Amino acid sequence: MTQLVLSKQELSAKIGDRIKKIRHEKGISQAELGRMCEKDKQHIELIENNKVSPNIFTLYIIATALEIELKELLDIS
Repeated sequence: MTQLVLSKQELSAKIGDRIKKIRHEKGISQAELGRMCEKDKQHIELIENNKVSPNIFTLYIIATALEIELKELLDIS
């Protein structure tokens, strides 16, 4: 039986891509999302570009700002 296991870096990249995709679909800039999350634009940019790995609370705040459920944000299949 083969299991698909992502590295931390691969998982962070997929989540960052997912955030960027949803943000674009909703027409929200990085700066706007940052304000909605009480983060700066640079922090959102770092997450989306896989420079930092967000913790679960930050992902929850981002999902809430994007008006989606956390599980939707984590749907990386």
